Amino acid sequence: MYIEAISEVVTQVTALTGGAIQAEGMGNVCAKAPQGVQTYANDVVGWIKWGVIVLIIGAGFASVGMMVAGKISSSGRAAQIGASGMFWTVIGAIAFVTIYAILNGIVGNGC
Repeated sequence: MYIEAISEVVTQVTALTGGAIQAEGMGNVCAKAPQGVQTYANDVVGWIKWGVIVLIIGAGFASVGMMVAGKISSSGRAAQIGASGMFWTVIGAIAFVTIYAILNGIVGNGC
C-alpha cells in the first residue's frame, strides 16, 4: 500500500515537472584526508600493506616447510597441515589484492 502511494506521488511529480527532475551535486566525489593528516595516513597504509605482504610470504614459507618436514618424517598429518596452510595463504593473498583494489576504487588516488 505504501509502495503504491509513493509510486503514485513520484508519477504525479514527474508529470507536473515534465520529466525534468535531475539529481545534481553527487557527481565525482573525492575522499580526501583532513589537512595535515595525509602524510600520517600514507605511513599507516604503507606499514599495513607491507605487514600483510610479509605475513603472506611468511605463511607461504612456513606451509612449504611443514609439507617438506611432513614428507621427510613420513608424517602425513604434518604434510596435510602444510598443504592446507598453503591453500589459505593463496586465499589470503587473493583477498588482500581484491580488498586493496576495492578500497582503491572507492577512495581513488585524489582529484
